[in-house]
Amino acid sequence: MNIEQAFEKSLIELESKGFDGIREPERVLATIWFVEAEVNNGGFDQLFYNTAGDIAFYAAKALDSIGAHKMAGIAQKALDLFGEDSPPKNRDERVNALEEISEKYEEYLNKLDYEFTEYPDNIQKLLFAYVQSNF
Repeated sequence: MNIEQAFEKSLIELESKGFDGIREPERVLATIWFVEAEVNNGGFDQLFYNTAGDIAFYAAKALDSIGAHKMAGIAQKALDLFGEDSPPKNRDERVNALEEISEKYEEYLNKLDYEFTEYPDNIQKLLFAYVQSNF
């Protein structure tokens, strides 16, 4: 199975069974898919604002799972802005918290967006190895 097929399988499983109902490798890939898509398109603000943010709490763990430790660290810094509870899974609660955070930490979030999208880890190579080992 190639990376695209593994992503597709993971997203289908997530949609049909929910986050808690899928295997760990599928959680990892689905989370990475949404994190990359949202942060590349509109930054961590967009990730947390959209429904993809429902699983944003898992971003650092998912990236660590494939060996993307630098990117995981960047994601964790964004998650830490929500405090110990990470971003709420409930979108309305998360958006309310995000409004306060965005206003206070706008420049910091922009810095994290830039660092993340510079891809300090070779994520394609790491994803390839992860998919080969888990799918």
